[in-house]
Amino acid sequence: MRMPIVLASLAGALVLLPVAGGIAPVLAQDFSITNEAEPANPTHRDLTRQLQAWWDVHGYYPRHASDNDEAGTVKVRLAVRSDGNIWTADVVGSSGSPSLDAAAAAAFRGGFVRPLQTGASDTIDLQLHYVLAHRRDQAAAGYTPVSSRRPFTVTNDPVKSAIVDTMLQKSCTGSVVKQGIRNHPAYGVRNSAEAVFFRKPDGSPWVRFYEGGFGTLAPVVEIGKIVKWSGRVEWIGGGSRSFTEYTLWPDGGNSLNGNIEIVYLDAAKASQLLNRSGTIDLTCATETVPAITWSTSSVTPIPPPAGDPP
Repeated sequence: MRMPIVLASLAGALVLLPVAGGIAPVLAQDFSITNEAEPANPTHRDLTRQLQAWWDVHGYYPRHASDNDEAGTVKVRLAVRSDGNIWTADVVGSSGSPSLDAAAAAAFRGGFVRPLQTGASDTIDLQLHYVLAHRRDQAAAGYTPVSSRRPFTVTNDPVKSAIVDTMLQKSCTGSVVKQGIRNHPAYGVRNSAEAVFFRKPDGSPWVRFYEGGFGTLAPVVEIGKIVKWSGRVEWIGGGSRSFTEYTLWPDGGNSLNGNIEIVYLDAAKASQLLNRSGTIDLTCATETVPAITWSTSSVTPIPPPAGDPP
């Protein structure tokens, strides 16, 4: 049985600082949220705080939207299971921008919080506000950014990669659980994993990744505080192939949490398998490893994941 819907108001306000020659790239900035009017119910107040923490890491302003002066409020409805996993994330109030709507829902899909104290599923509505500090038709030089509406807080600090730079050249070890479910450690097939993030001389982010003894080198996509990359192609019988997309975010200290999504190159095979996801959890050492060297033949021969949904 679901509990009554709780209306909570969260806001992500991005300030684009004026720079010489035009507007600063949206992914070079950060934004944060607060919610002063929290629900009176202690259980819902705690849930709201956890969802705010998730949004702080996973929310982002789509480049397509900022390039086209798109702003607005997206209302999303989250169904949270009793085990803390976010089961669905649906847009129930559009901003008028398909890019913002897609980004708002995508930020919560595959998410999770702690198991709910009530032991029952819950549903919560969140209002996510995307605010541009200035539009492309406004003069960049000498422009004073506008303040966001209360009770929302805006930060102007540039994003500092919470993974690639912080964990640069450090061995991050842990496990990948295919067909695994967050907060249910008994489910799924577990493999050991190791990732070492590094930057090539041209500054592009890469990862040397081992899973179950198989190694790959792959380019990394950075989206705010999240990193994504694609793993090696695997043959799974009957001429079908698949590869895994990995998504990681910081979980405090040297810990990294994430999700995986298995992508089947054979559409018929994909339709036969319902659970194509899983989890990845790593802990990074403090010592750095030697410089990474590789040959062109060892690079994962598939495109990296998309960095900015439409």
